[in-house]
Amino acid sequence: MLILKEPLVKTVTVSAGTWSGNTQNIIGGILLHVVVQADTATTTFDFSITDDHSIIIKKWVGNTDELNEEVSIPVAGKYTLSISNASVLDETFTVYLGIDES
Repeated sequence: MLILKEPLVKTVTVSAGTWSGNTQNIIGGILLHVVVQADTATTTFDFSITDDHSIIIKKWVGNTDELNEEVSIPVAGKYTLSISNASVLDETFTVYLGIDES
């Protein structure tokens, strides 16, 4: 099993409480782990993953400090990752996706 740490999105900064960015093209695999962590422990935020057909694959609402969830979601193609409704308008986040590409 190969676990890939998403290389295109490591540290991001929200502006006016929002941010979005694209992943690299994923040949195919299973998304196993999602971690999104704000620099400030009291920051609340929403996080979503949308496919290239604008379908929201998964959305987490009302997270505080850190979203840390194990999932099992088949993935292939490019995805848009979005942070929204951040309570701190200009905040740095760390985004990690663990993907089994075997």
